[in-house]
Amino acid sequence: MTPLKIMKTVSAASFIALASALLLYHLTMSDIFRTLAIVFGTIFYHFFVRLVLGIFIDKAKQNRANIMRSWYRIRPWERRFYRCIGVRKWKDKMPTSFPEYFNLRKHSLEELAQVTCQAEIIHESNVLISVSALLGAIPFGMLWFFVLSSLASGCFDMIFVVMQRYNRSRLISLLERQRALPIPPKKID
Repeated sequence: MTPLKIMKTVSAASFIALASALLLYHLTMSDIFRTLAIVFGTIFYHFFVRLVLGIFIDKAKQNRANIMRSWYRIRPWERRFYRCIGVRKWKDKMPTSFPEYFNLRKHSLEELAQVTCQAEIIHESNVLISVSALLGAIPFGMLWFFVLSSLASGCFDMIFVVMQRYNRSRLISLLERQRALPIPPKKID
C-alpha cells in the first residue's frame, strides 16, 4: 500500500471511529468514549490535514522551486550532521508518496532538486501542523496526549525534511559538476 493510500485509509478509518466514539459518548456519557473520541479525532487531524495540505502545496507549486533560494541552501554544518546520523544508510528505506517525481529517467537533476524543495516545504508545514495540534488540549485537556502525538508526528516529518535536504545537496553537487563539464563539439559530416 502506498503512503498516500495509507494516509487516505487512516483518515477515513479514524473519522469513522471518531464519529462512532462521539455517538457512543453522547448516548452513554462514558468517559472512555470521550477519551476515544479525542484520540481518534487527533489521529484524524494529523492524517487528514497533512493529506489536504500536501495536495494543496503539490497543486500550487507543481514541483517548481528556486533551488538557489537561501531557505533551500544546505548550511555548512548539515553535511556533518547527516553523516553523523547516517542518512545515507536509511534514506532509501523510507516511503515515498510519489516515486514518479523522483525518477531520474523522466526528470533532470534540476527538476529532482525542485521536487525535494517542494517535499521539504510540505514536511516543514506538517511540523507546524503538529505543533498546532497542541491547541486541542485547551478544550479537551489531556495535555500529555497532545504533546506526545504532536512530538511524534513532528519528529516523523522532520525525518523527511532531513532526507530531502540531504538528497538535494547531492543533486546540486551533481548538477554543478554536470554544468562544469565542457560541451563536446558536434561532429560535422
